[in-house]
Amino acid sequence: MPEEKFSSAELQLVLHATEDHGKVLAAVEEALAVPAASFQGEPSEGHYGNSILLLGATVPSKEAGALAERLAGALNSPDRQELSEHIEEYSDEKGNLYLRLDKQRLCQGKVSLAGTDTVRIKFKPVRRYRPSGTLETYRGLFSSNG
Repeated sequence: MPEEKFSSAELQLVLHATEDHGKVLAAVEEALAVPAASFQGEPSEGHYGNSILLLGATVPSKEAGALAERLAGALNSPDRQELSEHIEEYSDEKGNLYLRLDKQRLCQGKVSLAGTDTVRIKFKPVRRYRPSGTLETYRGLFSSNG
């Protein structure tokens, strides 16, 4: 049995009133294999007073590892290279890995990194005695797929 790399993954997304919520959640489920029913949320107000829905889901350890593998395989070569070469910029001192995926491209069945209008994913590592190897583990995850 492979060693678990992650204790969990947390997904967050913002749905605007103009978006088809069912379509976006179906696209996330299709691309990431995270069931739409696992998202819970609350209505809120955007910066300009517009209605938004804040959604989140937590994926447990085994599924978090599978999600990371799925993402690594689905990302295009430039995105995998970006992560492999600059993994420090996508993680924090606790070893958490932060990815932002383009929500619109997910709706088109494609997985890519983005800076705005994203599905945010935070992978929490399994705590180990040697946390220094965490970044190298992440780098290997994204450089070995291609």
